[in-house]
Amino acid sequence: MSTTAKASDHVKPCNIAQSERHNRRDEDYMKSLNPAKLYIRVDLSQNNTSYVAPEMEGISLQQHYDHIKEMVKLKTGRAMQEKDVEYTDKKGKVRVRKGCSPIRESVVNIKENTSLEDLITYTQKVESRWGIKAIQIHLHKDEGHYDHPQDIESWKPNYHAHIIWDWMNHQTGKSFKLDANDMSEMQDLVAGTLDMERGQKKSETGLDHLERNDFIIKKQEDKKKMLEEEKRKALAE
Repeated sequence: MSTTAKASDHVKPCNIAQSERHNRRDEDYMKSLNPAKLYIRVDLSQNNTSYVAPEMEGISLQQHYDHIKEMVKLKTGRAMQEKDVEYTDKKGKVRVRKGCSPIRESVVNIKENTSLEDLITYTQKVESRWGIKAIQIHLHKDEGHYDHPQDIESWKPNYHAHIIWDWMNHQTGKSFKLDANDMSEMQDLVAGTLDMERGQKKSETGLDHLERNDFIIKKQEDKKKMLEEEKRKALAE
């Protein structure tokens, strides 16, 4: 493919308390950001777009989470296990039974010209393949970092989208189970749908995906180290 952008879909449990505030750029959220580490350009926020599933109109993620808890109790007869639980197996080894993550959030790398329709098409393919339904999509084209904080021309955008998934099978009251092969297939699917080069497989790199803020900080630190190294070499010469 001609583009150098690498596609990836990093799925994690959704932080319900923060997700909507960040994705919708709530006023109180914007005021809470540290100006010295601001990675959002308000003048570019007009380029952001969002989708909310019809059944989610007027319903917060917390309300939907509560509805899921009721659904699980109704379908299974048991309360949804929300927290991790430690237990000892038959060999005496302490293990952890993960709590349920009924709402999950993807951070998807995109291109500058990726549209909301492109992401909707991707989520429709995911739902058709695994049954997992997207309830919100937010394209962010106002985030990034400055190579040189005082130079606006040094802005490097971090184009991405947040997809909020309902990770529950509402027929059984159980969560969908995707293994490593499924997650790899999901990376193939997002790359093909968005017409992007597939990112290198985790099995090949041995590295986990970086969170958004960690990614920005790492880019800034790498740039700083490079400039310091160039300065050191220049002084040595």
